[in-house]
This record gives sequence, C-alpha cells and structure tokens, in this order.
Amino acid sequence: MAYFVVQVRSGKEIEVKEMLKAALHRTGDSMVKAIYAMETFTEIVRNEHDMCDLSALKTEDISDHLYVKRIQAGLSNLRAACDSLKVYEDANSLKLLNSYKENIRELSTELREARKGTRKISSVLSGYILVELNVNFHYFPDNIWHLVKSIPNVAGIPSKYNIPQEEVDAFFTQVDVTPEVEMQLDELLSNEEIKDMKNEMLHEANKAIGTVEEDELLESIDSLETTLIESVTEVKATVDPSSPIKSLVERCKALVRRKRQSVILPSTLFLGLYNEIEIKNLFPATNADDFLHRLKGWIYRHSSEVNIE
Repeated sequence: MAYFVVQVRSGKEIEVKEMLKAALHRTGDSMVKAIYAMETFTEIVRNEHDMCDLSALKTEDISDHLYVKRIQAGLSNLRAACDSLKVYEDANSLKLLNSYKENIRELSTELREARKGTRKISSVLSGYILVELNVNFHYFPDNIWHLVKSIPNVAGIPSKYNIPQEEVDAFFTQVDVTPEVEMQLDELLSNEEIKDMKNEMLHEANKAIGTVEEDELLESIDSLETTLIESVTEVKATVDPSSPIKSLVERCKALVRRKRQSVILPSTLFLGLYNEIEIKNLFPATNADDFLHRLKGWIYRHSSEVNIE
C-alpha cells in the first residue's frame, strides 16, 4: 500500500473525493484502494423537538451534503448574473432580471428545506485529500495522476513521492474526526428588553433582602449583562492546562447566529452533559443558563476525579 497527498480547493475536499471515486468507477481502475477526505459532521439541534443523531455518516448523508452544495453554487451563479444585469435598463434585461430573481427565491426555499434534515459535513483535512493505492508505488502513477488532474477543483500534488508509512500511521492516530453538536439556545434580547427585565428583578430583589432569593435574583441580573460567549470563555479558563479534559473543553465554542445564541461542542462532551433519555426523547434545547450550569458541573466533577487520582 502507498499513500499520496492531493491538494484541492479548500472546502471542496468531499466533492473532489466523490467525483474521483465516480471517475475511477467509470474507468474500471482497481489500483486505488481508498480516498480519504476525513469527513466529520456537526449535528444541529434547533429546538426541543429535534432528535439528536450522532451515528456514523452514511452514503445518503454525503449525497444530501453535495445536493446542498449544488443548490448553493446555483444561487451564487444566479446572484452574480443579477448583479451583472442591474446596469441595463432595456425591457429584455429587466425581464431576464425578474426571471433570475424568481429563480433565486425558489432556490432559497429549496435550500432551507434541504438544510433541515441535512448534517453539516466538513473535512478535517482542509485543502487536501489522501489517495491510498493497493500497491506500494514510490511515485504517483502517471495514469492515476492524469485522472486526478481531470477532476474539477484539484490544485496539484505537493509531492510525487508517497508518504512514509510511519507518518501515515501517526496521522491516522492523531487526527480527530469526532462529530460536534450545535445547540441553538436563547434569542438575544434587545437593550430595552434587558433593561425591563433588570428593573423587574431589582424590584423583586428589594422585596427579598437578606434571603437566598435575593442572591439568586442579583446573580440573574449579572448574567443578563454577560453574553454566552463571555461566559463560556470564563468557564474554559477555569480548567487547569494540564488537565486531561482541557482539550475537550477548549473545543466548546459559543457564537451568535441570526440573533440567537448557540454553542458548538464535541459529541463526547455533549454526551457528558445530557443523559440518554434527554437526548432520545425530549431533548432540552433550553437556555444558556441551563447549559452553563451543566458545563460547570461536568468540569467540577471531572476535575475532582482527576485530583483524587
């Protein structure tokens, strides 16, 4: 066996892999044993009715991913065509422009529907794929290389020599294709909404001075002024750099998409925060406070276990 690196356009790794597989099938070439784009995926949970599926990628997942990519490419082409027509004001150009706009609306609707049941798939080998041959060639065979070059979005080969076996073994040992889960949490509040909630909670806190309820209300007021991104950053900073859970927690990322707070975390951490019943039945796509409470508790438990050992 021999492994060779092929450089491709970044973001096109999976498309190139599938096109190369199809080309090899058409030519009947059996010299290539496997092609690796090292795919991983992000499972997106939008609400409490979404089922979280962390099972391995299937052929239909890749097909759905490529279908979404084709729609996106079609939209990009149509939008570019619209921009080029906007400088013209004759009747034919305006008619064609309206036709393009209608196509864009239809494709946008199709894209939204396609994305609903599609995993977000990506490659951990950004800009590259690996080609494994059945035979131990020292050089990339010319016939295979000419076929590879014919595939769109292939940029070239960094080296005509094969990769040493020890480097291949080390790579496959170290590469992390653990899937991720993206949880969409609370919608961002406007400044006016935050102000109203603060005033209401301050009023309640003033009526409960000296009690546990007052402390809880004041803590909630503080959390209103802190974004999920800031909170997750602070929690991550509490983990000892030498702790075995550090790398896992570091992969936890908070962000804002379309005015909604979201968090992306590795599936192994996700499975530590939520139990099997929650995931399979009524998954708690709740608020940011609930997520942070679970994350802090998980870190505390695992840090304690590490310290005891």
